[in-house]
Amino acid sequence: MHNESLLDHLLEIPSCALIATGRTGTDFLQSLFDSHPEVLTFNGTLFFYSFWDNSVCVKAKNFNTNDLLQEFIGKHIELLKSRYDLMERKNQLGETFDQSLDIDLIQFKKNASQILQNRELNPKNILLAIYASYAICLGQDIRKKRLFFHHAHHFDALDPFLKDFPNSKVICMTRDPRANFVSLIEKWRPYSPTDNERHLYYCAKRIYNDTTIMKKYNNEYIAIRVEDLNRGCIFEKLCNWLDIAYNDCLKKSTWGGLLWLGDSLTSKNLSGGRSRDILKNKWEEKLSFADKLIFNFILNKRLKHYNYSYEKISFVDPILVLFFILLPLSHETRFFSINYIKDSLKKKEYQKTLKNIIFYFLRVFLFLKYYFNAIKKSGFSQPFLQCDD
Repeated sequence: MHNESLLDHLLEIPSCALIATGRTGTDFLQSLFDSHPEVLTFNGTLFFYSFWDNSVCVKAKNFNTNDLLQEFIGKHIELLKSRYDLMERKNQLGETFDQSLDIDLIQFKKNASQILQNRELNPKNILLAIYASYAICLGQDIRKKRLFFHHAHHFDALDPFLKDFPNSKVICMTRDPRANFVSLIEKWRPYSPTDNERHLYYCAKRIYNDTTIMKKYNNEYIAIRVEDLNRGCIFEKLCNWLDIAYNDCLKKSTWGGLLWLGDSLTSKNLSGGRSRDILKNKWEEKLSFADKLIFNFILNKRLKHYNYSYEKISFVDPILVLFFILLPLSHETRFFSINYIKDSLKKKEYQKTLKNIIFYFLRVFLFLKYYFNAIKKSGFSQPFLQCDD
């Protein structure tokens, strides 16, 4: 099959988008499909439609294919030369942690250009050409690909993707919301732009929404608990749902065929396989009694649905939860400590201090909304993949 006809093949195969609902293991799941011979994927998350919307070549309208590809390379160099990808720790791939992906940029551009020859230069064709060129550079056989697997990551990146791939299936990764909340706050806390009440507010909102956002779409979708990614039966069912063959490569986490041990925010290595150690963040100890009571109440139906641990709601819980919602969560108290406020004022971060107060009240109102939603008799129902045992 010549490069020019590869696009015809790729336009015919089914597609699947991968979405996160927090720190829920989407990179981990994608890395397990990295070496699957029937799956066309890329080196992690690719916010392609954001690139397309902001491309100087695209804005000029009459652009040259090679110019656009050059622009793509310049803005995504760490995905093609992973020695520059320190955040995802892809500069330390392989058994001895001293390898990295090193895509031949000249060949990459040449492959993509040939695939796009005499084709309309629209985002769908260019996205497929980029994925195909990447796979060819890795020595993969495009003719064997039966699934286009795109890691969109955020729900707001799903709309433009589904516009181009309207029949795509969607995988939504989920996690115990309490562990997810602790991970989202604490893993990003060292990075000052996200160490504030606003970040906590959006984390709580994102976790609560979970996969329910998919109800506005007509696409077939499934939720997968990150806690289940060590179970072979989950991958057998997932492959069946995706209509691809099960492959033993799904037991190993890789990028470009090179062993991966987790990103820089991960305190524990993945050990190159489907380890559950990465999920242990001791949320039970890090959340206060009030925190756990609130989460158990507002998310009780969901905890039951996803088979997470939960406590039965007692007759006093509605009163206690309503009171505790008005008080700072354990991860909020630091934003209103004397030392934190003094430090912010010393740095003349007046807007930060004001925004912390504003978003605290927004968080309270948000949780009150969740509180009254929890009182309703309606249940929680979302399709999710689980083993029969």
